[in-house]
Amino acid sequence: MSILIIYESKGGYTKECALTLEKYLAGKGRAVEVHAAGKENLAGYDRVVIGSAVYAGRVPARIRRFVNKNSKDLLNRPLSLFVCGTAEEFKDTYYEKNYPEQILNHADIREWFGGHIILEDHHGLKKMILSSILKGEKELHRERKDNIEPFAKFLLGS
Repeated sequence: MSILIIYESKGGYTKECALTLEKYLAGKGRAVEVHAAGKENLAGYDRVVIGSAVYAGRVPARIRRFVNKNSKDLLNRPLSLFVCGTAEEFKDTYYEKNYPEQILNHADIREWFGGHIILEDHHGLKKMILSSILKGEKELHRERKDNIEPFAKFLLGS
């Protein structure tokens, strides 16, 4: 079995999750950033996993473009999705808002790996907006990396 993990990560947490997933797949998974995924032949993989963070309710445009451009190939093999973010209560809305219905219906599992906001990692307007969201706090941690191993086991069929 070969599994391609395609991800987009701006702050690093999603990349960390994708690489952790790759590790749990024990040589059966390969993580690539979405900008390099266009060079991949999806037909060479038994399964595709797509993961990204959510920023203001949206997954990055590169992920949306990749899915739209490759939807035919994605619908011809098992597909799984994960998102990273700090608002688990909106995870279903994030999927519905960002992925075509046909892709969502085809995905056999959708997972949430949590996320964090560390104010000092941001600058300018983004920092000001996040500061307002954090209401005086400097960090928000809602990591759920404990969801990665069961997700990997599902992908491997165990």
